[in-house]
Amino acid sequence: MDIKCRKTSCKYNNAYTCKAKDVNISGYAKCETFNADESKPAEDFSKNMFESDTENYANSRHIREVNLNCDAMHCLFNREGKCNANGITVIDEGHGKTACATFIEGK
Repeated sequence: MDIKCRKTSCKYNNAYTCKAKDVNISGYAKCETFNADESKPAEDFSKNMFESDTENYANSRHIREVNLNCDAMHCLFNREGKCNANGITVIDEGHGKTACATFIEGK
């Protein structure tokens, strides 16, 4: 699986794939790794990504290539501060806020 990101204005976002070496998710399921890049568009074009041609999307990036830290203690996928999900998706909640859409309350 992979790490997808709909926060297109992040400097680590490469065609909806996160290219950060470390991804840190806070206790509120917020992506703390987000780093704005003013030269990138803020609009989220991926909402209909499965309805359109996907040739403009980057190849998947395996989750094992990333140090994925998670402080969301009540997430089903949190194992001692590390995410053990097969993949995650970070979404844009608007107003500069990001969230891990993979979060599932489980503990």
